[in-house]
Amino acid sequence: MAEVMMDREYASLPGLSAVPVAEPQVLDVSIVIVTWNSGRWIERCLRSLPDACEDLRYEVLIYDNASEDDTLRKLPDTSTTVFRAERNDGFAVGTNRTARKSRGKYLFLLNPDTELEPGALTRLFGFMELHPDAAAAAPLLVDESGDPQRHFQIRRLPTLRGLAAEALLLNKIFPRNKATAHYRYEGLDLSQPQRVEQPAAAAMLIRRQVFDEVGGFDEQFSPAWFEDVDLWRRLHQAKKETFVVPSAVARHFGGASLEHMTYGEFIDVLYRNMWRYAKKWFSPGRVEALRWAIIGGMLLRCAAAVVGLKNGSPTRVAAIRAYATVLRKAVNRWDDSSPSSS
Repeated sequence: MAEVMMDREYASLPGLSAVPVAEPQVLDVSIVIVTWNSGRWIERCLRSLPDACEDLRYEVLIYDNASEDDTLRKLPDTSTTVFRAERNDGFAVGTNRTARKSRGKYLFLLNPDTELEPGALTRLFGFMELHPDAAAAAPLLVDESGDPQRHFQIRRLPTLRGLAAEALLLNKIFPRNKATAHYRYEGLDLSQPQRVEQPAAAAMLIRRQVFDEVGGFDEQFSPAWFEDVDLWRRLHQAKKETFVVPSAVARHFGGASLEHMTYGEFIDVLYRNMWRYAKKWFSPGRVEALRWAIIGGMLLRCAAAVVGLKNGSPTRVAAIRAYATVLRKAVNRWDDSSPSSS
């Protein structure tokens, strides 16, 4: 099993102890993977790395969020540095801490439920080297059948209108509306590299200097969701460009974290972090408008669940309980307990 290492900088933080780490050495890429009960996926992800990194000098660093499955036992004996926390610190915290201990000119953020195709990271690296003004580049994500996951991967930065439409189910009721098509880059030519505002962070190469300049991920978005949207918004605000490079491909299986959360836990975190994002970036009036959209959306979902319509696999009772929880928290403005770091 890979050696589990905790750096001196973390010694004062809860759940982390320390041993020395090797002296800094500049590499091409530091591959940063945050795991949480990822035993089902991690071996396939790691096996894909050597062929994906042709001719690159790279390191692999894993931040394990207190996995309770066999994730750690499935890690290789060598060439992997593992930082392990005693609690689930979330994606943002795990990435930030690991990035500070990495040695690459670029950071490659990679979810454990991905599998890189041969040469994928080398192509991303080459693209970034040829385009010094680019801040970040993502491979094209495809599903198990090889079909692009464009609706999941590439979107514009959210507006009040877009988030309200999602909360009120308008995107599901009217899936072909022009606003949704614009938000999801319908018709974008994915045969060549394209600038995009908000690519999914499941696989993303970003310049270390840029990541440091914008301050990494905002750790208030814990344990996940909207931390990547917030990062891309800060990059966009700083006039730094992000690309999708279709010649680099990553197979994304999806749902690794959701396997270990109930539906209620998922939507609770999702809407709480949507609220935090709005509080950070929207005017007070727009924040309040979004809150009412979320309230309306939860009422619609409760009504649909009562008559037997529900989203996904939860039972009717579980769905109603989940929607009622978000509704109650939205009415109470999440107790205004969401700090803004704007």
